[in-house]
Amino acid sequence: MFWPWLRHHVTEGHAANVVYGSIVVLALVLVLSHEHASAGTAIVSIVGASLVVSIAEAYSEFLQEMIQLHRPLRGRERRQILAGIAVHGVAALAPIVFFVLAALDAISLDGAYTTAKWVGVGVLGLYAFGAYRAAGGSIQRSLFAGGAMTLIGVVLVLLKSILGH
Repeated sequence: MFWPWLRHHVTEGHAANVVYGSIVVLALVLVLSHEHASAGTAIVSIVGASLVVSIAEAYSEFLQEMIQLHRPLRGRERRQILAGIAVHGVAALAPIVFFVLAALDAISLDGAYTTAKWVGVGVLGLYAFGAYRAAGGSIQRSLFAGGAMTLIGVVLVLLKSILGH
């Protein structure tokens, strides 16, 4: 069930949106963690950042399509772009779940931050792996790409931990 869903999003061109959104959310979670922001602040910040990134990407894609087509976009074309951009929400939903649980005292705030960081790293690797597989890459090459993107996330988390800012 999960693999067909992942393959659909990757082959429909949404992997780039999810990876981009995941990197933004991961960076924001790292900053919020350092600032010891409350669960509510984390939820609002992640939703806000995801919304702003989605709007900026939608606008840039609208412009790019209009330039390529040499005409304004039609309703269906705008809706297709917006549907693709909405996938940014996937990157935001996973961390938000943990902060909602922290707000309900089901888990600790530190636990929410720790889990959100590592889930974000996992999403990066998973989508890189899926993109390479969907492009026809071998399992070995796809694992390498997924591992490389995961390593980038791990380095980001570790640098933030070591440097503290």
